This record gives sequence, structure tokens and C-alpha cells, in this order.
Amino acid sequence: MIDSIKIILRDFSGDLKNCIPKPSRKLIENPGEKEYDNYRLPNRAKSDRHYLTINHALKTNTIKIVGSLRKRAYHKASFSDLNKDKFEQTIRELAKTLNITFEEIKKARFTDCEIGANINIRYPVKEVLHMVVAYSKLKRNDERIDEGTLYFEGTDKKLKLYAKDIEIAAKSHWTKQDKRKACYARLRECGNNMLRIEFTLKYQRSFNHHQMGYIKNIGDLIEHYHDLYAFWTREVARLIFFNYLDYSNAQLTEKEKYIINGLEQYGFESFAEEYQNLCTLNSKTTNSIKTAKSQAYKSICKILDEYYDRKTYNMYNLRVDIAKHLIRKSKSENLDLPLLLRNLWGNKS
Repeated sequence: MIDSIKIILRDFSGDLKNCIPKPSRKLIENPGEKEYDNYRLPNRAKSDRHYLTINHALKTNTIKIVGSLRKRAYHKASFSDLNKDKFEQTIRELAKTLNITFEEIKKARFTDCEIGANINIRYPVKEVLHMVVAYSKLKRNDERIDEGTLYFEGTDKKLKLYAKDIEIAAKSHWTKQDKRKACYARLRECGNNMLRIEFTLKYQRSFNHHQMGYIKNIGDLIEHYHDLYAFWTREVARLIFFNYLDYSNAQLTEKEKYIINGLEQYGFESFAEEYQNLCTLNSKTTNSIKTAKSQAYKSICKILDEYYDRKTYNMYNLRVDIAKHLIRKSKSENLDLPLLLRNLWGNKS
């Protein structure tokens, strides 16, 4: 679940002897301005090594540890997700490396917490990304969609969906890139497409907004690690898919015909905005406008849910692939599988 994170340790009691100093060129030229030290902390991988970055504020004796704990536990080219036991083991090892107690690092606060999973799906990831048209109220950013990455960006959180195999190959050392690209291409030809779905909760209030306000430090993350699966499945269920519509055997109302025609002619984003504005023309107050927009949006989502093309890959196929992933995980982890599966088929909002 957890990948990259920023850990904040105040009143640091340990030392950074096991870290590699990373001098700043600006501070070398102006040593009088030195207010912090920078370090890198490698993992023990023999190849595809990952480095955490560590910033030590000298005046406050606060250190910030930034990077992927998942990659630290494994290596940069790993598809493995970080389960609870491996997460705790990685935190314990990190405390030992920094020469502090496990209890001290458990009290550390954190920000920018990535919560994600790598899902093996039956359909090309790039094509699936084009089908994901909305998530919550976050802004869709598809500038890199043809490279295999789609973003949804908000103030307190963001969502990133991407082809994990393509990302690993692209970020590999140049001596390994061609071999990995060819290897992953063969896997995709066999129907093995690796989609990563990753939510980033930026602040404490992000956890508060998602019914996880009790998670405030690293110790809380360890204790309530399995609650992250519940959050992740709830949020995945809120993705809005639009591939093709199949209404050939349906008796459509005039409203349904209007929405379907608009979606097919203008696409989801443009039509949703136009339809919401149309539905608010007779609204007089702020609350009535908000209600009208919400009802218009729900009407569009209802069309997508009722008339999606069942012959092509769709949201329900993705949920089945995710369910298979969770069932496999439940064999080695103590997950509340019935809850997670119910979450996957939850209501969109």
C-alpha cells in the first residue's frame, strides 16, 4: 500500500553516520548561509538501488526523510507492494540505521503519503487510462496519457494511474532499458498489463476528510495499516469510466437520448460542464445551483452505469481484476475481504 512518503522527525536524537552527505553547491559557495545538511540513504539492493533523501535542519534539529519505502524494502524495479509486515520491518530498519529507537520513529509525523497497488489487468493500460474520465472533483490532467500516465489533481490529494512496467523500464539504467522494454512488451502480449493506482494524501487534513483522522504518525500507520486498503477500495469505486455506450435494445427517454447524444458528440468533460450549466438556468440560490449541478452529474453517471458496452473492457472488468488481486493478497494478509469487495461496488459521488 504505502509507497513514497515524507517522514518528519523533530528533536532528532540519533545520528546520520550511515548516510551519504550530499553537499549543496549553493552552500559550498556561501558557507555562511548553511542552515541544513542534505544526505542520501541507500538501501541494500545489489542492483536498481533506491536512495532516500534526508534533510537535517540544524537550528531545529529536525530531519525530513523523503522517498519510497516500497523501493527501499525491495528495489527500484520491483512490482511488489508493501504489506503491513514489510512496512513495519522497513520502519524498524530505518530507525536502526538512524541510531534511534523504534518508539521514537513511531512518533514521527508524515505528509505526502502515497497509497497504491499494482494491479495485473487484462487490457492495455494506455487504453484504460483514456476510459477513466473523472474522479471525485479533482482536475483531470492527461498531458502524459500517451506515455502511460494519467493524473487527477486536487488541493489535499491527488490520484495517479499509470503503466507500472513502462515506468520501470523508462527509469531503468540505460544498460537495462532495452532488455526490460522487450521483456515487458512480451508480457503485455500475453495479457499481463500492470496498472498502478496510487492516491497521495498530502496532509493530516487529507486523512481527516477520509475518515482516517486517527492516523497521525508512523505508529498509527503501522497499527491501522489495513485501513488503507479500505480507503483505497472506496476511492477506486469513485472512478468514472466512459468507453462506449450500448443502448441498441433500450427504450430511451428524451432525457436519456439527450445525455447520450451529448456524451457521444462532445465527450464526458465538455458535455458534463455544458449539461450542468444548462440544468442550473432556473436556479436562483447558491444551494439550488449546487443541487442542480449535482443532480445533473448523477444523471450522466447513471447513463454511463446503465448503458456501458459490456463487450469491451469497462469499470466492472477493472473491479473484477482488482478483486482477484485482493483475494490473492488475503491469503497472506489479514484483510477484511468482504468489506473491501463491498467497497469496490460502492456508490460514486
